[in-house]
Amino acid sequence: MLTIGTRSLDNQGNHLVCRLPLGKMFFATVLLACCLLTIGVSQASTVVRATLDQVLQESAFVFEGRVISKETRLSPVNGNPFTFFIFEIIDVIKGSIDGHQIELGFMGGPKGDFVLHVTDMVMPKIGEKGVYFVESLSRQQVHPFYGWAQGHYLVIQDAITGREEVVPLVPLVSEPNALIARPALEEFKSSLRNKLGNTP
Repeated sequence: MLTIGTRSLDNQGNHLVCRLPLGKMFFATVLLACCLLTIGVSQASTVVRATLDQVLQESAFVFEGRVISKETRLSPVNGNPFTFFIFEIIDVIKGSIDGHQIELGFMGGPKGDFVLHVTDMVMPKIGEKGVYFVESLSRQQVHPFYGWAQGHYLVIQDAITGREEVVPLVPLVSEPNALIARPALEEFKSSLRNKLGNTP
């Protein structure tokens, strides 16, 4: 679901999305219609759950990386507001690109006095480290990761052992229980490479 509202600040300086005055409804309606046309029927529908194998095989680019910056601006493709994140590439697991950084855009953000919000959109955070499954390097999409959050894995450090572990942002079909496996980072990457028939 897409939500459009005016942008304002509360007493703590946090951004709020408010209901639109009647006089601005026409502009919002036109913007929303453009966004829906851009998304298309397939992307606007419910995201289908996938196994890790499906996420891996269907992704064009898989990498370990760290989020180093973000910027909200209008998309050069369709003019809709997107939040663009730059990732430092630490290790490539599948695919290839030039350089050691990649910029990925997530639909949503301010456009003038309005804020476009996409329901269920979970954007990365500055400084986070993860393993990311990018669906396409050639098309701009509402969400760049395969299956939205299903292609978003976080790398966390165990407070006791100091071991880097991988956890999915949301459970996958193969991990439906509350107790989620937390493999070591290197083991997780080795497992992905084995599924692809690659070696480090």
